[in-house]
Amino acid sequence: MSASDEIWILGIHMTKFGRHPDKDVVDLGAEAIRGALADGGVSMKDVGILAAGNLMGGGGIGQQLQKQIGQTGIPVYNVSNACATGATALRTAIMAVKAGEVDMGLAVGVEKLAGAGLLGAGGSRKTDKNEWTPTGRFGAVAPVDGRIGTETMPGVFAQIGMEYGHKYGGTSFELFARISEKNHGHSTLNPLAAYNKAMSMEQIMGDVMIAYPNTRPMCSANCDGAAAAVVVNGETLKTLSLEQQKRAVKISASVLTSDPYSETGDALPDVNTLTKNAAKQAYESAGVGPEDLDLV
Repeated sequence: MSASDEIWILGIHMTKFGRHPDKDVVDLGAEAIRGALADGGVSMKDVGILAAGNLMGGGGIGQQLQKQIGQTGIPVYNVSNACATGATALRTAIMAVKAGEVDMGLAVGVEKLAGAGLLGAGGSRKTDKNEWTPTGRFGAVAPVDGRIGTETMPGVFAQIGMEYGHKYGGTSFELFARISEKNHGHSTLNPLAAYNKAMSMEQIMGDVMIAYPNTRPMCSANCDGAAAAVVVNGETLKTLSLEQQKRAVKISASVLTSDPYSETGDALPDVNTLTKNAAKQAYESAGVGPEDLDLV
């Protein structure tokens, strides 16, 4: 791989995640962008593309952010892709740099979710008779919520985890709790995380049950926040200072997939296969395996 094909993260920043009633998505996104530019030692005039990810705040967030941080006439891509929105914005910037369209790109993901409950998920609308009425393509198949499961996120991922354990074995309440224990431990290392409290296995397993095997500490909080990253190709990185080169982090692989077709796809997406395929492609592209990683 030549230096021109290499992609590096030059600067990165995130806002403090939590409740920010005094800030909107533009405030949060602009804060993350300015921090990423400062971390990379560059300015907006050095950036050739902006990819902005936002799911819940409406369209045109990229253009709104440009007005806030400085309009430079560069292409703007607005990305909305469910839980992968921020990661897809980053991949958009990566692919633009990798294709040679620009030398440096900027990606930002921003959301305001505080107070959104369980992300507002739910089944079909009820009629005046308090009966479920099928609507739309999914409704034409059957209402999901309350019949074959739930559409609230903790419940959906609980079902997916239980399905995985049924098919492949090795999944248990304790394993779910260990993942949560690991992640809460990581949060103590980041002062900008929503929570900075380590939790023991006993605390996690003994907390309020939301959707088995997910207790409250296993569920992500609905927060307001933003994160941004500046990406650059290897040739351009060589022209920057030694300090910038030393702090840059190489992107070894970037993979995006979607749910494969399955007979039960209208009821529950085949996320297990999706995740396995994406991970396999990423490992192959990067030339490493799970045993080579220190952190997931």
